[in-house]
Amino acid sequence: MATQAKLLDVKDLKITFRSQDTVVTAVTGVSFHLNQGETLGIVGESGCGKSVTSLSVMRLLPQATANIEGNINFCGQDLLTLAESELYNIRGNQISMIFQEPMTSLNPVYTIGKQIDEAIMLHRKMSAREARVLTIEVLKKVGIPRAEDIAKEYPYQLSGGMRQRVMIAMALVCQPKLLIADEPTTALDVTIQSQILNLLRQLRQETGTSIIMITHDLGVVAEMCERVVVMYAGQIVEEADVVSLFRQPKHPYTIGLMESIPQLNKKVDRLVPIPGQVPPLTNMPPGCRFAPRCQHAMKQCLTNNPSLLPVTEGRSCRCWLYGKGGETDGAK
Repeated sequence: MATQAKLLDVKDLKITFRSQDTVVTAVTGVSFHLNQGETLGIVGESGCGKSVTSLSVMRLLPQATANIEGNINFCGQDLLTLAESELYNIRGNQISMIFQEPMTSLNPVYTIGKQIDEAIMLHRKMSAREARVLTIEVLKKVGIPRAEDIAKEYPYQLSGGMRQRVMIAMALVCQPKLLIADEPTTALDVTIQSQILNLLRQLRQETGTSIIMITHDLGVVAEMCERVVVMYAGQIVEEADVVSLFRQPKHPYTIGLMESIPQLNKKVDRLVPIPGQVPPLTNMPPGCRFAPRCQHAMKQCLTNNPSLLPVTEGRSCRCWLYGKGGETDGAK
């Protein structure tokens, strides 16, 4: 099988935030890649570093308090070395993002049409008249009825599902090579969630856009993604193709996530929770970050943090239970 070309290659990403008297490391040692035309899922609990990682790709973290180290290579360019003027032509044009809450991402004092028109005129150098024609076209493409009327309305006049469709339209209007979707279905009901996911899948098939899907919902991952990166406490703990991950999760944290999902073919009185809490960024354990919550924790887990290493072909895991050959002496 031919090797797919890498569109995005993130290596040894480290993100720290500083305040007046302290420095907090939010993400450390994160490496992953995205192939052209692929959908990659990044999953984990709230606060694990998913959104911070995606914002670092867009270079949208506040420069006054955030520091990014490592490499973020996009189409052969290291985004961390580019000047702000060079990023101006990449954001919203080659890389677009659907933010978690559209109501706080859309400008409340401008109409929907004007906000999309602005992106078109900025990146595609069209006149106002040409931009409005394209705005109506893309609104119809994402399934918004009465597109001409909706373009004249303000964000507060639309439902949550409609605002999310507007965000998708705005993200795709310049036909980006990479679309980052940060919790695109959060706070939407099940019916609207299904419609949004179907829309993203259809648009990817039509345009060939690569997608990074940031989510805590494993159901979304199963439906949308080819590969999955599992994050915990600012690190990647497992990476695999989606079929392998669901059939045989390897890291104890991933196993815990799977056991917390209700299944139609199994009747249980109550789901199995993962004990304990995610460690605070200001007080990470000295060894494996999951060790205080892990039923398989050994002595070395409490003092030494394992590396993310291959366990089988195409799979990696950060756990002392696995040897070089991917065998385990205790994990499920």
